[in-house]
Amino acid sequence: GSSWVAAFLCFIILLTTAGNFLLILLIITQRSLRNTSNYFLVSLFMSDLMVGLVVMPPAMLNQLYGRWVLRGDFCSLWYSFDVMCCSASILNLCVISLDRYLLIISPLKYKLRMTSCRALWLILATWTLAALASFLPIKMGWHELEFEVRSPNVTSRGDEDQCRLLVSLPYALVASCLTFFLPSTAISFTYCRILLAARKQAVQVASLASNVATATADETTPQVPCAPSQPAAGSESRRFANKHSKKALKASLTLGILLGMFFVAWLPFFITNVTQAVCSCVPAAFFDVLTWLGYCNSTMNPIIYPLFMRDFKRAMGKYLPCCRRSGEPRPSAISLSMRNSNSGPRAATSLKNVL
Repeated sequence: GSSWVAAFLCFIILLTTAGNFLLILLIITQRSLRNTSNYFLVSLFMSDLMVGLVVMPPAMLNQLYGRWVLRGDFCSLWYSFDVMCCSASILNLCVISLDRYLLIISPLKYKLRMTSCRALWLILATWTLAALASFLPIKMGWHELEFEVRSPNVTSRGDEDQCRLLVSLPYALVASCLTFFLPSTAISFTYCRILLAARKQAVQVASLASNVATATADETTPQVPCAPSQPAAGSESRRFANKHSKKALKASLTLGILLGMFFVAWLPFFITNVTQAVCSCVPAAFFDVLTWLGYCNSTMNPIIYPLFMRDFKRAMGKYLPCCRRSGEPRPSAISLSMRNSNSGPRAATSLKNVL
């Protein structure tokens, strides 16, 4: 049984490390991906890479051996990195959602507001907050009820040493609010606003396409009473509206997947962490499972986020043949139909300019 567990955990570690490292390398090497918004993705992938390199391997040894096999001094250092990297990953997700929200509500002023300097300051603030919530309280012993500077993380259980972070209720509440509950509220708010904006944009584009098709039909009626371009223009406008409706539905599914994976990975852990601080009644094996479930969020981030971003698909299409078809831009159906229809260049130009 332990061999299967070891194989599965090694696979998770390798997938987390390789996925995040390759995406960081892709952003650095591809000039089309080096923009302000992707700075936050680099910070996210860096925190997830640290989870795979620094946090997961000792956790796997703990899981397999049932005790802390490294030096006892490394226990508090490892838990500090554990809290910092996971908190930085969650805070980076929050910053990414805020960046997307600013891009949606004011796309024309986005470049003026979100400069490279401000993006770097936001990333620095994210990592500073994650470090202050991890290294400082654990080093000073603020996570314990006695507030003493000691190493209570290595607890004796018979002849075996267990490396577990035993936190007090005030620390659990403050750290959980700063690193999860407040960021998750911000993420939910911004993604809901983005979803509403996408639906509103789809409705506006559908109504605009129908109005333009009607105007085009009215212009061509006096010249050709039974012009074949009228039903073609109407059908193409409906197809254009349906295309944007499908895009809005795809955006809804994308945001649902992002929020669902985030809350499934981290919400059980933080609720159980607060419960453990209150009553100390959570089984250790169950707590370890929830901890690894939170770690798996760092595994899924480099898979989910580039999967729904066209720029990453185009960049990966240069190296992966499976991404080339979806990454290549294709002309829209309405532009092809207006190019091949009998409505003339005037209607095609006006329709293109309006849309």
